[in-house]
Amino acid sequence: MNSATTIDRRAFKELFEEHYNLICNYLHGQTRDWDLAQEVAQKTFVKLWEKREDIELTSSAKSYLFQSARNTLIDHFRSQKSKTNHTERYSKGQELETTIKSGDDGGAEIAAQISWAVDQLKPRTREIFILSKKEGLTYEEIAEFLGVSKRTVEYNMKNALLKLRDLLKDKVDLTRNG
Repeated sequence: MNSATTIDRRAFKELFEEHYNLICNYLHGQTRDWDLAQEVAQKTFVKLWEKREDIELTSSAKSYLFQSARNTLIDHFRSQKSKTNHTERYSKGQELETTIKSGDDGGAEIAAQISWAVDQLKPRTREIFILSKKEGLTYEEIAEFLGVSKRTVEYNMKNALLKLRDLLKDKVDLTRNG
């Protein structure tokens, strides 16, 4: 916002009082969890306050707040998914890979190498790879969940597979028949 439309404390308070309950109701409709709805609504308003000098409203404040709340909710789910499931996914993935290679004496070592290689991917690429390969989501489901295009998912998967192949080429003999 330019200096003429910068949000001051009074304007922010008015925005908060006018829209907080609407945002909470919207988020509750998305989550069916009042505590989460209120937490995300509060984060939305905190972000608005923190970025108040950099924000340029091209639509109404209400539209901006709803879009910001939606994005904050998506960020929350991404963060929760990362915090609670990454460790679980890796351990499940290692167990699965070890089980698949159970006839191979080096199965656990191979699984550890694969897990290490996946950890080397960029965060977004790693997240997309795990959602696809470990969680079994389709590219469309991943795109919808992360709020990106299907093309972005395809691009990241291509990069993940190329990077994994490069990282593992000297560590794991992927051509041997266990």
